[in-house]
Amino acid sequence: MSFPEMRSCLDLIKPYVPGKPVEEVERELGLSDVIKLASNENALGPSPLAVKAMQENAAKMHIYPDGNCYYLKEALAAKLKIKPDQLLFGNGSDEILSFLTLALINPGDEAVMVAPSFSEYDFAMRLMGGVPRLVPLVGSEFAYDFDAILAAINNQTRIIFICSPNNPTGSHIQGAEFEKFLGKLPDKVLVVLDQAYIEYVTDPGHPDGLNLIDKGFPVIALRTFSKIFGLAGLRIGYGIASSALIAGLNRVREPFNVNAMAQKAALAALSDTAHLEHSVALVEQGRKMFSAGLSALGLKPVPDQANFCFVDLGVDSRQAFQTLLLKGVIVRTGDIFGYPTFIRVTYGTAEQNERFLAALKEVLADLK
Repeated sequence: MSFPEMRSCLDLIKPYVPGKPVEEVERELGLSDVIKLASNENALGPSPLAVKAMQENAAKMHIYPDGNCYYLKEALAAKLKIKPDQLLFGNGSDEILSFLTLALINPGDEAVMVAPSFSEYDFAMRLMGGVPRLVPLVGSEFAYDFDAILAAINNQTRIIFICSPNNPTGSHIQGAEFEKFLGKLPDKVLVVLDQAYIEYVTDPGHPDGLNLIDKGFPVIALRTFSKIFGLAGLRIGYGIASSALIAGLNRVREPFNVNAMAQKAALAALSDTAHLEHSVALVEQGRKMFSAGLSALGLKPVPDQANFCFVDLGVDSRQAFQTLLLKGVIVRTGDIFGYPTFIRVTYGTAEQNERFLAALKEVLADLK
């Protein structure tokens, strides 16, 4: 028996490589008390209010979710001071990337994106037969080169993906420069401003995606409950754009795409400002600990505005990763981003950060 051939565009897609799960490391290496600093998760976990909401609603999970996310949409719109019809929710913001390419990309259409950046932009384009056009980040701080991005635009360009703070580098863009860039774009090009880590940003010069949308620029801002809100396991993200663009994207959204538990937890998490503030403070503390600890090892992380750092170890990142695993510490290797001597490390609790830095010191002594 034979099957139909797979679509040829699938040959160009590299499967996503997730961070190694704690349970897998403990099972394979016979370890306990493993810490994971690989996937930019919130070390504090979800808001206690979100946990309570999940517990209270667990017995109702036999009922289909609200396909319109009505209560969450109303609450988030009020918080952001926008209209509810400017919001679109997805099974993680990854799904909204798929909505965008489903709605806008025909085979042969192009999207401009920087490298290194979030791999799901490439995936969403390839899946529709689109063509990613890569523009390298520049310098030791992995800065955006907007002139190079403009030069990469052609008649086939439909989307520009801008991730700020950028994953995996943590670097970010400046609002004034970005607005000038937007003013130079040709017609019928949409900018996807991925702001998954926006709540961690302290630089007042960082652009406000909502303000740009309000000014009429062709922008959709993506945000998520996976990072600072600590709901990565529930998969819920959202897009903010003009009402007209959201209406179009809703045409490719499947019914009930956001599960009921995620909606309940996200709604509760929105009201927990104490958890949000604690999460920000923890990351600021972690950034200071890493800066001092890495400097003591002769290393300099890329300046970041996210909840992780990207740092060049000067040794093979796969070797460092494997040796850190034996010490019960999971990080992310840089080779998957094209930087084989870098690692990406999430800021954890003070205890986790100290443990990582002590383990790294031992690893580097062995490898150098």
